[in-house]
Amino acid sequence: MAFKFTLAAVLRLRESIEARELQVLEQTQYEIAHTVHLLETLRDQDVAQHAIRERELGSGTPGAHLCVLEEAKRLLRQQRRSLEELLVKLQVRREQLLASYEAARRGRKVLSELRERQREAYELQAERARQQVADDMFLMRHRKK
Repeated sequence: MAFKFTLAAVLRLRESIEARELQVLEQTQYEIAHTVHLLETLRDQDVAQHAIRERELGSGTPGAHLCVLEEAKRLLRQQRRSLEELLVKLQVRREQLLASYEAARRGRKVLSELRERQREAYELQAERARQQVADDMFLMRHRKK
């Protein structure tokens, strides 16, 4: 008779929930990394635009061109603010998802440990039964003599 875990379906469900939670958490981590990369790109563009503006100021550029540079700088600031807000939201979401994933992992781990203890108890009982049969066979052989 093979070992059969009575809560196997529940364990499979818990494993799939844990895997799904991990997948969503990893996706959020990717989105955070992508947002951070975009912020770094915007900061680089801001530094480059600032250098261009300083160079243009020193060379006697028309005011209309400086207004265009200022508008571009304003748009970069606006984009950076919206990305920073998105980053904050993603970080909050990551914390929530991390808590959810850890809860799913704990739930799966409890069932896995229960299954392991039941399997060990089954194997111990099976070994005792085999030993009992061997002992009985030994006693039957020696009683006949």
